Amino acid sequence: MPKRNVAWILVIAVITLLMWQLPQKIAERDVIYRAFGPLADARAQIHKRHVNVTDDDELVRAAVDAGLRAMVAQLHDSHAIYLSQSEYERFRSRTDGVFGGIGVDVWLTPAGLEVLSRDPNSPAAQAGILPGDIITHIDGHAANALTLVDAVNNLLNGPPDTEAELTIVRPTDSVAKPPHVMKVRRTEIHVDSIRGWLRQGAGGWNYVLDPVERVAYVRLTKFTQDVDERLDSVMAGLLQQGLRGLILDLRDNTGGLLDSARETADRFLDAGLIVRTGGRRVDDKQWFAMRDGTYPAFPMVVLINGSTASAAEIVAGALRDHRRALVVGERSYGKGSVQEVVELDNNCGAIKLTTSYYFLPSGQCIDRTFRSGSKDAWGVMPTVEVVLSDRQRKKCVDAWREVTRELVPPASQPATQPTSETVDAAAASKRLLEADLQLKKGYELLLERLASGVPAESPATTQPGAN
Repeated sequence: MPKRNVAWILVIAVITLLMWQLPQKIAERDVIYRAFGPLADARAQIHKRHVNVTDDDELVRAAVDAGLRAMVAQLHDSHAIYLSQSEYERFRSRTDGVFGGIGVDVWLTPAGLEVLSRDPNSPAAQAGILPGDIITHIDGHAANALTLVDAVNNLLNGPPDTEAELTIVRPTDSVAKPPHVMKVRRTEIHVDSIRGWLRQGAGGWNYVLDPVERVAYVRLTKFTQDVDERLDSVMAGLLQQGLRGLILDLRDNTGGLLDSARETADRFLDAGLIVRTGGRRVDDKQWFAMRDGTYPAFPMVVLINGSTASAAEIVAGALRDHRRALVVGERSYGKGSVQEVVELDNNCGAIKLTTSYYFLPSGQCIDRTFRSGSKDAWGVMPTVEVVLSDRQRKKCVDAWREVTRELVPPASQPATQPTSETVDAAAASKRLLEADLQLKKGYELLLERLASGVPAESPATTQPGAN
C-alpha cells in the first residue's frame, strides 16, 4: 500500500477517535461548569453587593478549602482526608521522622501526666525527671485539661532541638515545697517497639512469664523498621533458655510498616500467603512466608483488642488463618486499607486517598467501612473471645502500670543492685494474671497445649488462600 494512503488512514483514524471522545469531554466540562458556576456567581454577588470590601484571594482560598474538604467527605472514608498546604507541611515533617520528644512513658491522672518510665539516655532522664513524677503543666497548659493523645502529640512531642517547659510535682517532696519547673530539650526518640511483661534493670525487660513451664511474653507496641531484628534478638535469648510456649501481645498496637508486619509474620510461618492487597485501580500484590528464618513451631497465643489495627491485624490474621496460633481477646479495629498522599497543584495542599485494601489468607478484607455492621466480616475475630467490662479494663490497666513502671533504687542503694520489687517476679506475675483476664485466658490455653503435647494449633504449613 502506498505511504500516502497509510498516512491518510492514520489521519482519519485520529479524527474519528477525537470525534468519538469529544462529546464525552464536552459533557465532563459541562458538569464542571454547572458545579462551579454557583461559586463564580456567589463571588460576583459578594463583590457587587456586600457592604465591605473583600479580598478575592481569601475568598478563593476559602472556597477551595471548603470544596475540597466536602468533596473528600463524600467518600465516606475516615482515612481519606484533605490537607491544606500548612497541614501538608506538618504532615510531611512528621512522616519524614523529624519530630521528637523527651523520652517518657506517661499515663493521664486527675493531677496530670504521671511518668511511668524514661528511656535511659533520654532528655527526661538527663533532666532528672523520675518515675512517679506528675507533669502538671506543659508550656503553661494544664495537662489534666487535655486528653492523653493531645497532651503527648501536641505538647510533649515536637521538633527536635526545641524546648518544652514542664511543671513537675514530685510525690516524695513535702507539701510546702514548690513544684519543679524545668526546660527539657526535645530530641529524636526511637520507639520502644518490643517489651516484656516486667521492668528489670536499666531499661531492660523480663520476658519469661513462667520460668517453670518456660512460657514467655512479648509485647509488640509498633511495627517499626527494626522490629523484626529486635524480635530475632529477643527470641534467640528465649530459645536458648528452652522456650516452650509464647504469648505475643498485639493489644493497642495501632500498626506501622507493612514490610515489618510481613517479616514478623514470616518468622512464625514457614509457608503460605501472609497478606494480599487489592484495589480498583492498582494491581494485586501478594506476600508469602518462606521457610528460611522461621522459628520452631512452639505453642503460641496472640492477644488482640479493639485497638489492634492495620499492620498488627495482618500479623494476627495470618497466624490465625494458618492455625499457627490461638488468637485471644476482642475483635480488632478493622483498619485494613492502604493510603496514598497526592499533592495538588498551585500549593493547594494534598489529598490522602485510600487506593487498596488488605486481605487475609482466608480472603477476608480487614477494613471496616462506614457501611460495615457488627455482623459483617471485618477486622480479626479472636479464636477465643474475652471481652472486658470497663471495671475489668481499669483493673487490667492499673496492674500493667505497676509492672511496667521503671523501678528506681533508693539513693542509699547502688543503682546496679535490684530492688526488692524486681526480685519477686513470681508474685508480680500472679497479680498480673489475676487482673488481666485476657492474658490469663491465653496463658491457661497455652498450658493446656503444653500438657497435651500439641506443638501448635495445627501444622504451620496450612495454606488458606494460597491458591
